[in-house]
Amino acid sequence: MESFLSTSKAVLSKLFNYKRIRIVLGNGTCDLDSAISTLIQAFSEYLDGIKNNEKDLAVIPLMNIPEKEYRLKTEVVFFMKRHSISSNLLIFRDQIDLKALKENVEIKLEIVLVDHHNLPNEDMYLMESIIKIIDHRPQDKRWPWTGRKVYLENVGSCATLVARNLFDKHPEVIDSQISSLLRGPILIDTYNLSKKVDRATSMDIEIIEALEKIGSLDLDRNKVFNEIFNAKSDISELTVDDLLIRDLKETSGVPITVLPILVKIYKEV
Repeated sequence: MESFLSTSKAVLSKLFNYKRIRIVLGNGTCDLDSAISTLIQAFSEYLDGIKNNEKDLAVIPLMNIPEKEYRLKTEVVFFMKRHSISSNLLIFRDQIDLKALKENVEIKLEIVLVDHHNLPNEDMYLMESIIKIIDHRPQDKRWPWTGRKVYLENVGSCATLVARNLFDKHPEVIDSQISSLLRGPILIDTYNLSKKVDRATSMDIEIIEALEKIGSLDLDRNKVFNEIFNAKSDISELTVDDLLIRDLKETSGVPITVLPILVKIYKEV
């Protein structure tokens, strides 16, 4: 995985040397499911290119947030570090000019959407470049995506669909690192396969068990779930500015922020 990410990062300085650039793009929240699904699906697309001897193709996993916001995704930062993936191996939205690539007539821009299947207004210019969609949300009838490869299934986590794709196409690369990376977001999105929450499907469970078997993973799912869950609420390394934008919402054009603790308590800390 590190070798692929290093290769993708190196491509940034020579993008215009390629005839085709395939971007795997997660959703704008860049939560754990979106981030991991982006990385693993991009790895799968990269392996497809090697298998098909597509030397003119560059594959880039793109975190759909500016680099400065990455530290706010505390569970993602924690989980990536746990798997020896440092932030300098990742590529963020403000590190690549998608509009310039789109407008370059000598380059074919291809976009794979993961963990979402709609585009915000600011990304509508990418519409014609979408070639594939992988999402675990119910079909939005406003976004039928006719003529594209569409994989929409109501499962607990997008990582489940990405994992199944990898099992089908490149099972030989699924090691303990990749197995563990994929298992994390599935556990989080299904609340540790909780029957009470009822988000896990038979496919989620089947994929979890397959990942644990092939990756020889520790079967203590509670430990993995709790570590990620605790990391998500850990604000110990965040500044006041970080907290103000971490849960920033906009209503009728008015920005509203929510602090995870009382201001009085934060000041005392």
